[in-house]
Formats: sequence, C-alpha cells, structure tokens
Amino acid sequence: MNKLRLALLAALCLLSGCQHAPTGKPAASGEPVAEIATLRVVVYPIENLSGTPAPVKEIRRAWIAKLRGLGLEVVTDAEMERVFAKYRIRYTGGVDTTTAQAFRKEAGADAIVVSSLEIYGDLPPKLSLMSRLVSTEEKPRVFWMDSDGISGDDSPGLLGLGLVSDFKVVQERVLQRLANSLRLYLEDDPRQCDRGSLESKFAPKTVARPTPAGQEKRTSIAVVPFYNESFRNSAGQLLQLHFVNQLACLARVDVVEPGLVREKMLSIRMVMREGISTRDVDVMSYILESDYVLSGTVFDYQDPLGGSGIPKLDFNALLADKINRKLVFASKSYNEGDDGVYFYDVGLYRNADRMAEKMTGRVVSEMRLGERKTKSDRPSN
Repeated sequence: MNKLRLALLAALCLLSGCQHAPTGKPAASGEPVAEIATLRVVVYPIENLSGTPAPVKEIRRAWIAKLRGLGLEVVTDAEMERVFAKYRIRYTGGVDTTTAQAFRKEAGADAIVVSSLEIYGDLPPKLSLMSRLVSTEEKPRVFWMDSDGISGDDSPGLLGLGLVSDFKVVQERVLQRLANSLRLYLEDDPRQCDRGSLESKFAPKTVARPTPAGQEKRTSIAVVPFYNESFRNSAGQLLQLHFVNQLACLARVDVVEPGLVREKMLSIRMVMREGISTRDVDVMSYILESDYVLSGTVFDYQDPLGGSGIPKLDFNALLADKINRKLVFASKSYNEGDDGVYFYDVGLYRNADRMAEKMTGRVVSEMRLGERKTKSDRPSN
C-alpha cells in the first residue's frame, strides 16, 4: 500500500482517534479517494463575503456533491444543525477549539470543510470561492486550502464566441477545479500547490527586510484580519484568507487556522482601530503559540460587477517576529487589472480575486520562508 497516499488519514486518525480504516485497495486515476481511505467531514454553510446576495445554499449543495464524488463521507445537515444548536455555534467562517471538539465528539468528524464566497455576479456570471479542510484536533490545523474564480467574460474570444452566460457552467468549473485540487492533496500529489506562474507585474512595489526571517527550522505564522480602509466591508478578511492560502503551501510553515485567530482575539477583546500594535503582536503570538504574526492594511479592493470597470487592489503587509519583537518583513502592493495591457486585452485581469491570489503569492515568495510543499515534504508512516 502506498504510505504517502495514506498520510492525511494517518495524521488525522493519530491525533483525533478516528476509527475509519483504509480498504487496502490502491486507487487508480479517476477513482474516488474512498478506495484509499474514508474521511468523515462536516461541510459548513458557505460564508458570504461577496457583499451581495448569492445562492450560497445551491452552491454548497453542488460542492457537497463534488466532495462525495471524491469518496468523502459527509455529515448530514440534520446532524450538523444538532451540534450547532447544542453548542450554540453561529460562526461558520472558521473553526475554533470548541467547535472542533464538538464535531469530533458528537459527529465523529475527522475534519471540517470551511468555504467563503469572495465574488458573486450574474451579468456576466461570476464566482470566486475559497475552501479549506480543517482538522478536528484539539488545536485545529489547516490541512488543505485553495481558491478559484471564473467570470463569464474571462475569455470572450473572436466575436464573443467564448463568452459564458450560464452561471451553472461557471459554478461547475469553479467547483470542479477545487475538487481536483483537493483530490491532488489527498493523493499526496505536489501539483496541488502549483499555483501557476507568479507574474512580475504583481510583485510588491516596495519590500523591506529589517531582520531576515529564519528558514532553517519549521515556523508557525498567525495571520490576523487586515485593517480595512477600503470601501469593501470584507476586504480585510479576504486578504487574511488569501495569505493563509499561500502560506499553507509552504513546506516549513504551519499557518494558524483563522477560526483560532478569531477565537483568541475575541477572548481578549482585541480591537484593531488602526492596525496591529507591538503589544498586540506580543499577545497574539503568545496565546496562539506562533513564531510570527502577519498583519497589514487594505487601502483599496475593487471588483466591478456588470462586465465593466477594472479591478484594483492596494495593500501593505507586515510580518513581525515573536522573539525579537521586530518587523522582519514589510511590503507595499498595488495593481490594476489592466497593468501591462497594451493591445487586444492580452494579460487583462477582470477579477480582483485572481489578482489577490497573484499579489499575495508574490509577497509570500518575497518573505523567503522556504520552498513550497513537494511530495517528499508530506508526512509519512
């Protein structure tokens, strides 16, 4: 039996005491991951961060169908609602200690699938979704995370023949890409962390490294919601999630689950009126047991709907070291969707979510925290 392909289940079972056993039959390409091992997961209601009404229930049902197609055992909605009611769980944008333990104990769940809707539009159809797999250990961990977004006018082609007008088509493509990414993770395929080329135009405009961050050992990073000075209400949380997405793919970095960050911030009544302070870094790194705290400010986060306008994104990022109480990295990023576009819309970006993915990816690469995960970086028996 391929031990590497059993790594995720082995880690979950070791730490959470689950009883699901692998069948011993190796999975061929295209077969459900259930042929290797069955994970029991809770699929949270989708958190709507798009700022507009969206059919999140329908999207969630389609996402559950994709997860079941991978062979995952999904906890029923009735059972999930029972646990929600018993433990008075209302927040579904992350997993905290109480929530993880509740679903592990009451529903026998190995992990929780948390999804956030970043963009939704209907003219043209537009969808951007982030999803992550979070363990139900005593201290929940992010095992897998990815995002994908598509707009119906991404590739209009000659005479508009490439335009997509049906939202269901866009939804299917986004969910299938996320399902493919999760499959690669469960099969221990390093391509899951292949986010494509990091175009030079999305590099930070300025970078400072007052004190180099260490790469010689495994480190943990807590990403707090960015201070939001833009007109989009959820911009700070979206930047937080994009950075978590990028950091989760680094081989020697353990990124703290955003739900834990929220839990600790609420427990100490932390309010960032003008960004995070040195004292906040001390407190957060201590209670979260993290080596670094990543924060920043969002100045602009525009994603025009309706097929017109150019997306814009403007933010800075600050990485602080727990031990030395100093900044080890600072950057400033700003881009518009038509940067570097001179003719025929070649290189035009129509969606802020794709720009955010590229820009945060470039920032994380500039932090020099080590290489992305490869197959050899996965845990093995």
